[in-house]
Amino acid sequence: MLKTRIPLRSRLLAAPLMLVTLPVPAAFAQSQPATNANPNVALYQTLARFDLNGGRAQAENLVLVRDRVQMTFTGTFYLEAPVDGRVRGAVFIGKGTVHADAPDTVFEQDNLERMLHAKAVDSDFKTAVLRFSDDTPEALGLKITPESAPQDAQKLASELNMRMLQETGANLASRAVVSILNQETPGLFFAEFDGGSRGRFGLVLDYQGRLPASNFAVDAGERGLFFAYDDAIYSPDIWMAFYSLSDYQSRVAEYSDRHSIVKISHYDMSVDIRDWKHLKLESKMTMTTLADGVRAIPLMIDETLSAGDKERLKHAMRLEGAKLADGEPLSAIQEDWEGGVTLLLDKPLEKGQTIEPVLQFEGNFLIGEPSHYLDARYVGADCWYPRHTALNRATFDITFLHKEGTEVASVGLVVKKGKAPGDGALTEWRMDQPVGLVTFAVGGFEVYSDKVKMEDGRILPVSFYRMPPTIRGGLGGTKADFLLAELSNCVRYFSALFGPYPYASFGATYHPYPFGQGFPTMLMLPKADNAEKYTFSFIAHETSHQWWGDLVLWRSYRDQWLSEGFADYSGVLYNQRRDKNSKDSQDLLRIMHDELLGSPETLTGIGKGRLVDIGPLILGRRLNTRESFGAYQVLIYKKGALVLRMLDYLFSDPSTGNDSAFFDMMKDFVQRYSNRAASTEDFIAVANQHFASAPIARAYGIPNLNWFFSQWVYGTGLPRYGLSYWIERKRDGSAVIQGTVTQTGVPEQWAMPLPIVMHFGKDNIARGAIVAMGPTRQITLHVAQAPDSVELDPDHWILSEKTTTTEASPQ
Repeated sequence: MLKTRIPLRSRLLAAPLMLVTLPVPAAFAQSQPATNANPNVALYQTLARFDLNGGRAQAENLVLVRDRVQMTFTGTFYLEAPVDGRVRGAVFIGKGTVHADAPDTVFEQDNLERMLHAKAVDSDFKTAVLRFSDDTPEALGLKITPESAPQDAQKLASELNMRMLQETGANLASRAVVSILNQETPGLFFAEFDGGSRGRFGLVLDYQGRLPASNFAVDAGERGLFFAYDDAIYSPDIWMAFYSLSDYQSRVAEYSDRHSIVKISHYDMSVDIRDWKHLKLESKMTMTTLADGVRAIPLMIDETLSAGDKERLKHAMRLEGAKLADGEPLSAIQEDWEGGVTLLLDKPLEKGQTIEPVLQFEGNFLIGEPSHYLDARYVGADCWYPRHTALNRATFDITFLHKEGTEVASVGLVVKKGKAPGDGALTEWRMDQPVGLVTFAVGGFEVYSDKVKMEDGRILPVSFYRMPPTIRGGLGGTKADFLLAELSNCVRYFSALFGPYPYASFGATYHPYPFGQGFPTMLMLPKADNAEKYTFSFIAHETSHQWWGDLVLWRSYRDQWLSEGFADYSGVLYNQRRDKNSKDSQDLLRIMHDELLGSPETLTGIGKGRLVDIGPLILGRRLNTRESFGAYQVLIYKKGALVLRMLDYLFSDPSTGNDSAFFDMMKDFVQRYSNRAASTEDFIAVANQHFASAPIARAYGIPNLNWFFSQWVYGTGLPRYGLSYWIERKRDGSAVIQGTVTQTGVPEQWAMPLPIVMHFGKDNIARGAIVAMGPTRQITLHVAQAPDSVELDPDHWILSEKTTTTEASPQ
């Protein structure tokens, strides 16, 4: 069973505690006559209408407790009539309060302070709209009398589903259908509150984690969250996310995809982009059920498109048809604005049963320069094709139908090229190794190829899809020989560091955006051909994603530093390999360090404090809020890289600098989690196993690295280090170095081994390590020869706000 520990308040030097309008009619893809319609469609339609014709009930200081949330109601409930035998929704009008304590997690408490300037979620409200598939009707215990709902109550009910679709992409009616048909226990609870001090905000309690994962990108097993839509950023602000109370008691929670309904093992897709405007997709999925009694299957598509400028409405991939591979009709639901599709089955499926749905989509999903280049909107996003979970691993056969004179770059190997039926060209790409992310680009590319002999003797084909130099704006004309050389150098170098390159081909394609992305076998790169440190580290970063993010996927949003932080450090390592005097590499490290000390950006300007203090690495994308723009990029990429660099030092021999044990550990991590997703806990387990034999571990009796990850991954501290020393010279030429190591700006329990370098004349040095523990610590070192000077961590192996060395007078 895949589980994640819950990051509570950590104690250092101990094991880490991980841890308005009415709704539009549904768009149905079904070929059977209406008289034979799937009855589950009618169930959905009833829930989508949300008619309040189930009577009314009075409440006086009625208390409803859902997990950690307590709500009180004094006023009137108007109820939906029973659906499938039970009441599934209600609207409250009157006076009420909602209260929820923050969990014992430092980040959630800090985030509430940042977002609400409060230590708990507290608000009054005048209206509440409730949707549920759990035991809420019994918990309310209402005495219902027949009476029609007033117009204002019905308006609240009618507007809810469409507003959620527009603001989050979540279809509450569809989510309720999945819960009802698949008999989920516990069921869903949702509430939208308004009219109080906090304005309009929502509460999701989804014990299967579907809404948090698919529509809020919170997929580490959190069951609930409070949120409010922010029209300044066109997305919801998450005030607080939390596991269930029982999870906190056991301190172990299941990941969200533990509740996956199906596993998709293969895609056979036809992608028609011949009209250069719309993307037409037919996707046949081979999926196997993971539970008994499956009657509804939710899929994700379009979910990362923004609500801004109606993008999720205007550019979405819209469902045009649905069937099974054998031709049997299949009912499927997709609303305007929705970030998903739900399949409704006529008969329940047993665990282990395989079906092959075939879905047709069309949308204005392409973006680029119409005359020469197109790719899937937000190239790199995989939301252009249907998935059950965000990082489902599958194999792919993708046939592209495209204009004559254009080339398609995608993932895997080209297995067929020719003429398309009717007009245009055909290119088929195949990926035989299961991967979690695929994309494509099409344009008037010039294709350059090379072959690289790898260390294991195999010949690896390497390609670059270049935009011609005639393209306006200077975007084309990347130096193909430079790119091919760098791709070849990087893939060979990282194969030596992290293990054999895992795929049958490697390449890159140009894209006109100021960022890069590393898909399996194919990088997406802007024009990057200047022979300088930023270009070298950039291409190396993207190449290393073949290992960090492709071969080994991150387990949840909490583990993304295992991809981006590792890739950023890989870029530093590659630059060091090229850099004879290490100046460029030290510049890169200094820039990373300085970015941590920068201030966050907010909607109104520069915020207070430092980015490094916003939150720990384990919070991933949740580090970015309207009060902390840029925190994700700086912390996950830059701090993540510097944390891995510190780990590199801890595995090294301090006296020689040999760090081969670090790369042995990294290779082992890759081997264990190849073609799998790894969590931070998984990485800690591998690191601990290898660290036991590291020189620093043996020298100082350090049994594991739990203390290290508690401080640097689950914590936010940034210490200042100082060494004040003096040298006592002996008559026999030996010496005693004495001094005081200071460690400030972090909790008293903080501890860290630190490099120390002693200089003996020109280019003659000796290396060692000392341990900082607590605010101050006295050191005494016996050396055979008196050094000219001593430096504490001159190569900046250990992350700090500042590290200084001072020679003092003997005491």
